[in-house]
Amino acid sequence: MTQYGWTEQYLTRDGRPWLPVMGEFHFSRYPCRYWKEELEKMKAGGVEIVATYVFWNHHEERPGEIRWDGDRDIHGFLRCCREVGLLAFLRPGPWCHGEARHGGFPDWLVESGWRLRSDDPGYLGAVERFWSSLYGQVKSDLLKNGGPVVGIQIENEYGSGGEGRGDEHIRTLTRLAREIGFDAPYWTATGWGSYIGDLLPVSGGYVEAPWDSSVEELPANDCFIFADKEHLPNIGSYRFDPSRFPFLTAELGGGVQVTYNRRPRVSGTDTGASSLVKLGSGANLLGYYVYHGGTNPVGERTTLQESRSVGNACDLPALSYDFQAPLREYGSAAESFREIRMLAMFLKDFGETLAPMDAEIPPDAPRDPEETATLRTAVRTDGRSGFLFINNYQRRRTMPRHENVRLHAGDVEFPAITIEPGEYFFLPFHIKLGDTELLSAAVTPLCRLRDGFVFYGDRDPQYRWNGPAAKVLTLSREDAKNAVKVRLDDEYLLICEQPVIETKDGAFCLARRDIGLKSFPPLPGCKGTAEGDLTRYALPLPVSDLRLDVRPKMVVSDLYREYELILEGEVAGDDVFLTVDYEGDQAELLLEGRKVADDYYRGEPWEIGLKRWDFPKTMLLRIFALPETAPVFTDEPLTYENGRALRLKGVTAQEEFRVRLCPETLAANKR
Repeated sequence: MTQYGWTEQYLTRDGRPWLPVMGEFHFSRYPCRYWKEELEKMKAGGVEIVATYVFWNHHEERPGEIRWDGDRDIHGFLRCCREVGLLAFLRPGPWCHGEARHGGFPDWLVESGWRLRSDDPGYLGAVERFWSSLYGQVKSDLLKNGGPVVGIQIENEYGSGGEGRGDEHIRTLTRLAREIGFDAPYWTATGWGSYIGDLLPVSGGYVEAPWDSSVEELPANDCFIFADKEHLPNIGSYRFDPSRFPFLTAELGGGVQVTYNRRPRVSGTDTGASSLVKLGSGANLLGYYVYHGGTNPVGERTTLQESRSVGNACDLPALSYDFQAPLREYGSAAESFREIRMLAMFLKDFGETLAPMDAEIPPDAPRDPEETATLRTAVRTDGRSGFLFINNYQRRRTMPRHENVRLHAGDVEFPAITIEPGEYFFLPFHIKLGDTELLSAAVTPLCRLRDGFVFYGDRDPQYRWNGPAAKVLTLSREDAKNAVKVRLDDEYLLICEQPVIETKDGAFCLARRDIGLKSFPPLPGCKGTAEGDLTRYALPLPVSDLRLDVRPKMVVSDLYREYELILEGEVAGDDVFLTVDYEGDQAELLLEGRKVADDYYRGEPWEIGLKRWDFPKTMLLRIFALPETAPVFTDEPLTYENGRALRLKGVTAQEEFRVRLCPETLAANKR
């Protein structure tokens, strides 16, 4: 059995440094019949560990009636993880937050009169009952029993209890979990402003703060400033010695969930730049919250989202937990999916080299994210070799152009380059590649491929070698963002703008339009067109006969507008996505009078996958007006008429096909 451990600097696997990517996916917020295919997408995006909350109120809405059926089947979810080849990290609370009602506590527990999140015997008794039931479900899924569960997090953001007592409660919960039978190589607790007992602390960082009460532009975000684990911006709120632990993250924002008052729009660039900064700052686990969005279940007595009406901090959509995540609420891939995948490909092949390297931040590095003039850099090095990280991006701020910069790392001076506003990248120096050494290059390593290596960047690569040159393929950054390694008859690098996943049954493209594909090396038996070192192939999709008829209904209120959506034709693909382009306060989709989907407007079209409802022929779309005086923040202003924003720009329906990619399929293409 594989052995997992940790040192003060990094995680280990079979005694060797290990730097994985972890992504959060809440099983009870997604239809169970699609778990496996969504986990396959996560794996295709470079995720090695799937983290998941176990929301107490999703399972025990009535005291003593604990359910593990259907979408609540944690064992079935972990079985899917194992089948796909992913590890798992359980986050069973008892308190989770996760933008859930009462942070995941059932109403009956909140009304019990016990002192919650404390060593109150009544509370601990209820925790023991729930956790014992959970253990019965996951016992066979623990790593020691051949399952995928490699880690367990106790509580979440635990800052209550008073000085000297907070750690005591975390220790009590840890002891209780162990006595019940839970076991894993990694036991963690959130470290920011929190007590950790004797557990591994994990950190995070979100590029915006939708929980903030302000409806104005916020100060520049510190996720884009290099800072090692002992000089993080919020280190003053830490209650542990960072030098004793590796720098692990569990809540890098894959996006953010919008709240009613604050609705920022997070881009792939936001996620890509902040991830690179964390890696350059010494992070040795890239953990994303959330990596896959979902939909809140509806309880028997209440909806289960966070809301101010029950004492939570914010109001959130009753159903949508899209989070602007790398994989969105209905499984489509966002731009951040590609940004993270680039880093994950690098870590898969070079993580063992990077993990033992210390982070060195220049003493004159900017500490204030509003300071945009100074070029932001960091080095990770073992004393001789390493990687130089550069970030010239700050969300919602304009960065300068740096011309003819001569960067240094160790004894290496890189050739002069110009760094454009918004760029972020890292460069290698004294890196061993096979039997030779790369002294430096002005491009970024992506992965190993067969007996060579792949780099990317949009400037002259300027490779310098100590010895004979290794075999290298140099891609543009755009091609690297769309690149994925797959095994067909051999290993290939495929470049496709649409998502490509590899399963036990082969490689597939999730396509909504004709497939344009580039490969290195060329695919055997397939006729393509050479484009430098790459070969381009084209594969048309079947012609879809789907049509969407949008019929405005009679106006009955100034507060909202309604539209009947009629889907005509036969569905031939794997899914159908509605795209609703609107401005307003929020929107709802109703089937037979029941709300099945909702959205808070945030400045981008709302996308809805229809297969979970078996492709309904008739739907009702309702869009609510946003008064100009409403206390709501959006990144970009809305268009107001007569004091309100309310308009539908258009609705489209598009099929998505799951197309197998193999030499036979591409060879049959007549284009």
